[in-house]
Formats: sequence, structure tokens, C-alpha cells
Amino acid sequence: MPSILSVNNLNYKSFKDFNLEIEKNKITSIIAPNKSGKTMLTKILCAIIPTDDVCLLDGISLNKQNVLNYITKIGVATNDFNNQFLFKKVKDELAFPLLNLGYPEHKINKKIIKISKFFEIENLLNKKIDSLNKSLQNKLLIILALIHDPKVLILDDIFLEMNKIDQEFMLKKLKELNKDGLTILNITSKLDTIYDSDIVYVLNNFQIETSGGVLEILEQDNYLNEIGLQIPFIIDLSLKLKFYDLIDKIYFNIEDLEEDLWK
Repeated sequence: MPSILSVNNLNYKSFKDFNLEIEKNKITSIIAPNKSGKTMLTKILCAIIPTDDVCLLDGISLNKQNVLNYITKIGVATNDFNNQFLFKKVKDELAFPLLNLGYPEHKINKKIIKISKFFEIENLLNKKIDSLNKSLQNKLLIILALIHDPKVLILDDIFLEMNKIDQEFMLKKLKELNKDGLTILNITSKLDTIYDSDIVYVLNNFQIETSGGVLEILEQDNYLNEIGLQIPFIIDLSLKLKFYDLIDKIYFNIEDLEEDLWK
């Protein structure tokens, strides 16, 4: 499978000869503890930190000449930036990126209706953003990142302050979009958001230390704990039960584990 987004020989502050390949139409997760380079990498990938010809997106090299073409193909939702909303109402916030891209009003309304139905936020369109809790605001940030139909969606610890119900709903919806061709890069410290990933990279001290499938990475629990990543309870429990031969596989949810134990 060809890559759609790549970083080639990045040398910026603590990143030294850093390389990364993100496959097209896949869900890729980069798990990383705090202060390991997550947000800096996000800023580089979405052109907030300027670099010349280090990042390549869908055949477009990121430099001064290509930056506008590059950023229209990418959507970014991050938990790190302050004052991310420009308007009071949800509907106006969703319309703004499309206005900037020159969409006519009837197309803007059509796209807002379509995406709000898909993510089931029709009841929020006329709400004031500051009346929404942090979980809903982060949900809105993901929707905003998708409103212009990017080819790649980058998530930077966006699930940190999202409640379990919203998190599970959004991950389910993002998986549906991935099946329709959206490439997703989930950069996160929350390991319970990576279960649907096709490949997982471990970023530590500004370098990719290892990579593999979801189970292959999560089974390295001692290593993950050592670098400061918290294993989800259900994974930790599964690993302990598997060690004592009470189960023969790792489970991602408690219901399936209970069913296995009661057999």
C-alpha cells in the first residue's frame, strides 16, 4: 500500500533524522507519553511549524510555494491549542472554513447538514459553543477538521477530555469514514483509542522506537508502562488472565472477556 503522508529526514530541535510513512486509506496510531514530541510533530505535519520539503502529502512537498495546496488536503483536531473557536455558534464555526475555501452559501448549508446528520449533532447547530462541555467541544473540533473533506485526518490527543460515550461514538464514525477512504493518523497517549489501528508506532524521546499491530504493541506492557504509557484496564486484565492460562487471547471490551470466562 503506498504512503499518502511521509516525513523524510526531519531535523528540528529534538527530532534528529526522523522518518515516518503513513499508508493511504489506513488508520495509523502513534502512541507517545508526554513531552515525547507528539504536538511538535503535529505542528510540523500541518505546517504550523515551517519546514521545507521534509513532509510529502499526496505527492505535494510542503514548502512555501505549496503550503496552501498542502493544508487543504489535511484536517487537524488537537487538544493542545487555546482559543480554537472563532464564533459563538456551532453552525457559524462549521461554515467558516468553507467560506474561506470559496464555497457558495447553498453548498455550505448542504455540507453542514450532511456532516451534522452523520455525527448526530443537528441539535447543537444553533447552540453557543461556550455552553458545550469539553467533551462536546472536542467532538466539534474533529467535525471541523473534516468539514472540507480532507484526504488525511490528524488527531492530536483529541480524546483526552472526551467522555467514554462520545469517544466510542466518534471512533466508530471515524472507522466508517476510513472505510470510505479517509486516512487517519491518531497521535495519542490514550491507548484505548488505538484498537482499530492497522499499525501502531511508539514515539519516545522524539524517535520511533518500535512499531507493529495493535496486539503486538499492547502485549509489551512492561515497556509501555516504563516509558509512561498507561495500559487500559481491560488489556491489563486480559494479559494477567492469559499469563495464568485462564484465557487464550487479549480482549478489548469487558463484555467479551466475561463471556469467555463464563464458558
